Amino acid sequence: MRVTQNMMMNDAIKWIVKQTKELNDAAIIVASGKQINKPSDDPAATEQILADRTTLSSYAQYLSNIDQANTLIEAGNHTLEAVSSLLQEAEDIVMDLDTAADNGTASSASGQLEGIYEQLIALANTRFSGDYMYGYDHADTIPFADEVAISDGTPANVIFALSAAASDVTIEITDTDGTVVRTLTVASGGSKDNNTIAWDGCDDSGNLLSDGVYDFTISATDADGEEVATYAAYRGDAGGKKIIIEENSAVEMNRDGGALFSKTLSALRQTITALKNNSCDDALISKSGNSLAEAIDLVTAEQVRLANIASQLSTNEKRWDNLTTTVESSLSAVETGSVEQAAVVLKARETTYKVVLETTATILKLPKLSDYI
Repeated sequence: MRVTQNMMMNDAIKWIVKQTKELNDAAIIVASGKQINKPSDDPAATEQILADRTTLSSYAQYLSNIDQANTLIEAGNHTLEAVSSLLQEAEDIVMDLDTAADNGTASSASGQLEGIYEQLIALANTRFSGDYMYGYDHADTIPFADEVAISDGTPANVIFALSAAASDVTIEITDTDGTVVRTLTVASGGSKDNNTIAWDGCDDSGNLLSDGVYDFTISATDADGEEVATYAAYRGDAGGKKIIIEENSAVEMNRDGGALFSKTLSALRQTITALKNNSCDDALISKSGNSLAEAIDLVTAEQVRLANIASQLSTNEKRWDNLTTTVESSLSAVETGSVEQAAVVLKARETTYKVVLETTATILKLPKLSDYI
């Protein structure tokens, strides 16, 4: 078989291409610090790398969730501390009440409790990162408010709460200027706790009102004509926000506001109403005091629950940190390998490449092979 110049040239080019590829691969390994830069470098190792990266991604998500949960716990504790302080103050005011006191004293106590009630409403409506903390799934709906909205011409229902059953209930809806635009009389009266009444969105003249949020006030009396205390109804869901901290495991964060605040708001309103009507007796004082004490216990229990969750989160956080370090070490061993060994391989590839060029030039008797490639 005759070996031609073209055949020698083609073989030489193949060898040069092969050595160039190997030299480039070695250079990439040294430059990137990774033994595996594409799946073809080592398919089995690539599969392990992908699995490790997926694992690290899940660990990172759990750690992020734990961080979010800790932030919510901190915000919740600040809120609950303020609530507890207000409840203590309200309890002191109630227990210091004297049923024989004059109207001035009753009025002063009523005003103080009214202020505490409004502050508790504000705390129950605390927002965190744009969401209401105590609304559960209804995180974009204010949990406690005496207001009703019209959106795209469609009115929402009027939701209110009564401390006791009432035979007569009147609802006055006001606009942003405080002007009464609609008066509703509820023929069926109202039951204890939450009530829902449909509204057509019209004023007293039958005209559809414009979109917006309208306030309302409730007047209610029982069968004996005695005033029934009203308070802001809870509009959220039952339960609490859940955050996943590991596979098939989640912690329940801030509970719904109805469980935490409704009984307290009802008790305060009953006391305030009685003081305003000069009908505060020993039985009411005792009942209100007991309700506030129960509310304080409820808040304390919630603080203890959050503290237990914080401890659980701390344990899980350490676990995920340790596992992350372990997987990262394993990944580094597979992906990176020895930098020193990679440098030796690169040097060897460079030497081989030069030898191939020089040998090819000699065989083909070319003065300078680089002039032809």
